[in-house]
Amino acid sequence: MKNTLTALALAVFTAGLAHAQTAPAPVAVATPTSDISVSGRFSWEAKNVFRGKERSSTDGLIQSTVTVESAIPGFAGVSAYVSYFNADSFERTINIGGRTDLNGVGTIDFGVSRTLSVNSVTATLAGQGFTRIDNSRELYVGVVQKTGSFLKASAFLYYNTDLKQTNFVVAGSKDFEGKNLGVPGFDLETKAYLGLADSKNTVSDGGDVANSYVYLGASADVTRAIGTGAKVGLGVNWAYNTDGQAATSGSAVWLKAYANFKF
Repeated sequence: MKNTLTALALAVFTAGLAHAQTAPAPVAVATPTSDISVSGRFSWEAKNVFRGKERSSTDGLIQSTVTVESAIPGFAGVSAYVSYFNADSFERTINIGGRTDLNGVGTIDFGVSRTLSVNSVTATLAGQGFTRIDNSRELYVGVVQKTGSFLKASAFLYYNTDLKQTNFVVAGSKDFEGKNLGVPGFDLETKAYLGLADSKNTVSDGGDVANSYVYLGASADVTRAIGTGAKVGLGVNWAYNTDGQAATSGSAVWLKAYANFKF
């Protein structure tokens, strides 16, 4: 099944490059004004990295996310959403949240997520820090600058009620149109982020030392639009963390391929 999904993801990416010669620029994803919108992402990542830490020695990870979002009647600029995230045979996450306009500057995003592990992540990560446990709940709130700004910035605060872990992440992204770079039909998307993780609790059977660390990373993706609500991309990621544990400290570099859709 895993090999089939990998082949499908790569086939979608290749087909998009071959058959989207006149595709328009990607459409910005905005808070829906009516009805229901559905968006999704299917990706292959060469490494399993989360918040600056490589979580598994097994290379290759198929990931998918599907989000259903709807405007709330009677409240202009306010929407509610439910999303489902699947990471191969590693974990499943359900998010329930909402978004609201912030005086034309951007949006406020808030919600709660519940993560369930398919395999025993606790055993896999024993002694490797506080990345995930088999079953955890996390609350989050953040501010995202609106699309169209010179540099799209965001700041998010997460709190894991089971690990007693706080994560604060700031990020900035910048997109470049391919026609301005001499490669019309393709775009370049760049992003950088900086985070702080601070845990007051430990994994249930993975040690007895709480920890804190700083992590940062960056990515660069070459993308191609398909129609009006989809795009494919191929990119490279870099991540680094200051955690002192030998199993997860240091940096990682890996490739990814993905396809996004929205309708």
